[in-house]
Parts: sequence; C-alpha cells; structure tokens
Amino acid sequence: SGGDIMLRAFDKSLMNLAAEGKIQHKGWVINNMPGGSGATAWTYVANAEPDGYTLLGISSTILTAPLMNDMDVNYESFTPVAMMLVDPMVIAVPGNSPYNTFEELIQGAKDAPGTQSWAGGVAGELGFVAGMEVQKYFEASFNLVPFEGGGDAAASLMGGHLTAAIGEFAELSEAARSGSVRILACFNDINVEGFEDVPTLAQLGHPEIEITKIRGILGPKDMDPAVVEAIVAQLKAMTEEQSFKEYVAANGLIVDFRTGEAFMDMMREQTELLKESLANAS
Repeated sequence: SGGDIMLRAFDKSLMNLAAEGKIQHKGWVINNMPGGSGATAWTYVANAEPDGYTLLGISSTILTAPLMNDMDVNYESFTPVAMMLVDPMVIAVPGNSPYNTFEELIQGAKDAPGTQSWAGGVAGELGFVAGMEVQKYFEASFNLVPFEGGGDAAASLMGGHLTAAIGEFAELSEAARSGSVRILACFNDINVEGFEDVPTLAQLGHPEIEITKIRGILGPKDMDPAVVEAIVAQLKAMTEEQSFKEYVAANGLIVDFRTGEAFMDMMREQTELLKESLANAS
C-alpha cells in the first residue's frame, strides 16, 4: 500500500543520511498491521511506550475511519510528530476500458445504475469517502467494493475485475505507465512527466469535490518533547536527501512539512471538512 511504500522510502533516505554521517539511524522495522480499518495498528501504537521507538505512519484514514466507525482511537490519541506529504488521489480504469474520459465513466454509471464496480478502500478509508462523495455529487450509482490495501485494489483493476478504482497515484502509477490501467482524472494536481494532461476534477468543472490525502508520522501520547524534536530534525533533514526527492517526484507527491500544533491544526481542519463531506454524501 501507499503507507508501506512511504515508510520504506523514508527508511531508505534516513539510512543514506546515516551512511553519510549526517544523522544516527539504525533502520526501521516496518510492521504492517491490517485490520479494523486501521484500528489494529493505531491501538498498538497508542498503547506503546512513548519512548520514540514505536511510531505510526498515517494517512487521512486516521481522520475518516473514526468518523464512520465506532473506534476507541483517533488522531487525538497520539503525539503529532510530522506531517510530511499530500498524496494525490486519482480515478483509474483498466487499460482496455471502453471509457476514455471521466465524463464517459460517470455517464455510464448514470445510464446503468448499479452495474459499475469501483474500488474505494474499506469503509472509513479516504477512497471510500471519495467514492461516496462522487456518487452524491453526480447523482450516479455504482458499487463501492472495499479493499483493505491499495495494492490489492490495483491488482483487481488490472485484472479487469473492476470498472474503476479510486486510489493513490503512487499505487497506480507503474500500472498506468505500462498501460495496464488508465488514469482518467485526479482530485489533486499531479506534476509528473507523462501525466501532465490528466485533468483534475476542478479543471473538469467540479471544484466542490475536495479530497486531500495527507501522510505523516504520529507517536504514542505524552512523548518527551526532546525525543519528538530529535525525530523531527531527522525527518526535516530527510526532505533534502536525494532518494527522498526521487520518491516524491516519481509518485507525484507534494511535500508539506508541518509539526506540533500546525500538524494538529491541519488534522482538525481536515476532520471538519470530512464531517461535512460525509453529511452531504449520506
């Protein structure tokens, strides 16, 4: 998934900086914990010792899932370490799809309600929320098929088992480059060679649809501020490292580095927007 890709890219960059003698870093153990729309991993980290040795890689699912499910944890259960990126979300179809534009795809859903199947992540994931909003906005009906991870959704799309998928550009870009899928539209700008002509929904005349996927790092509650500061310093240095820059460029990501209260404020603002979106989509 995009979260796994992100953390491995971060670790590679930090290891490069350590090899250059710029920081101390021994390598992360990347532990994928699927289940409960993220709650399994969140609960594990929330209950971990706040010593800086257990961190949580997050996306906007930390905001959406607690709004849609009964959960004991949410973004306020953690110490904000650093918001790192905005991850572009796209709408894609199989490479041999009869739909050549987003408008054709939506018209197909309106002409034959309930016949299309779109991947959108599990209930609570941002892709699922985006799918609900698209249905509501365009008064279109399609089946939202839940997938625990974006990689599984991409594989199903490439196999022709889905009409379309809402997912991260990072998870679909290689398949798009090979022609196995085609990206018809995006919720955010993609500044990547070869994809300059993919229109945003705003460019197609629909700026009201606001979907922004953030990515960052949280830690257990009540971390020592000095420990947080040390981790932040490493992550800040990482943003200037070459392999990190290559990862960002290849995946159309936008660096948006925020820490402390600025990071918390971003999550609060996004939560309010998502509440409004869910209310409109219900």
